[in-house]
Amino acid sequence: MIREIRNVRFLKRLGINGIVLYPFILYASKTPGERLRRHEMVHVAQIRRKGVIGFYLLYLFEYLLLRRRGLSHDAAYRGISFEKEAYELEAGPKNLIG
Repeated sequence: MIREIRNVRFLKRLGINGIVLYPFILYASKTPGERLRRHEMVHVAQIRRKGVIGFYLLYLFEYLLLRRRGLSHDAAYRGISFEKEAYELEAGPKNLIG
């Protein structure tokens, strides 16, 4: 069972809106938007597909590889395959059609 925890202060200080630390989803806001919630739930589905260790190892590997190639933190983050999928699907069902 996934547990959502809201108003996590250290995330605010780090400039992070949400993060999955399976089986928890942590949000900086008291009231995270539906788009952010869907984004984080995509990560939950990815973790269930790849396994907890597999997901986090692949995520870190991709990030470090992209950074080594010279990408900025933001560009490397956006270039991670798991993030690409989450951003693509966060808009909901409309985004899946056509």
